Amino acid sequence: MGRIVLYRGRKLMDRLMEVAREYTKLFGKDYIYTLETDVIFRVSFMPMFFHHLMGLQKLKDVPQVLKSSKNRPAYIFRNIIGGQITLDDIGKSRFFDEIEPRLRHFSQINRLIEFEKVIVNFDPSLLVRTRVVNADYVLFKKSNDNMFLNLFLKSDGQDKQIPMTFLPHLTDYYTYGQKVVKIISLTEIPHKNKRVKLW
Repeated sequence: MGRIVLYRGRKLMDRLMEVAREYTKLFGKDYIYTLETDVIFRVSFMPMFFHHLMGLQKLKDVPQVLKSSKNRPAYIFRNIIGGQITLDDIGKSRFFDEIEPRLRHFSQINRLIEFEKVIVNFDPSLLVRTRVVNADYVLFKKSNDNMFLNLFLKSDGQDKQIPMTFLPHLTDYYTYGQKVVKIISLTEIPHKNKRVKLW
């Protein structure tokens, strides 16, 4: 169990390290999705992706999570795993509310089998009043509290899709009007070298 901290008068469980450790369970494998259209794509997770998935770049007033040449995303991830960066640190940010839904639902990324549908050829022009999100695919599902959980994927320029960002939303804002395809199967392929360097 994580410790309980106070944030602006309300209690929050310190889950930053917990969700980071849960995220490491996705390492060392490729996840192969087969769609009803016979399209197949491969997804891979790495330590460096956690920073943007969690939205830590939004916390501009928390020096520990600001990217730089000496503070790369994978190094920040290592410090979260090691407890040098905690929920107490990021909870003090005046921008924390922007990422709190991600933290609350982040562990559901690990339950990849529950994503039964995917948006193909995501069209950002259908979005209104938001920044452009460039993605090839969007895995999505509804959470137990009826939030729409959207995991955006983009090609690495080779043979894999990499997770770009994770955006929970109260409505179907990111999925409405998009081309939705059913997922037929999900296969896990372990890497030959299962050990993933954290920095």
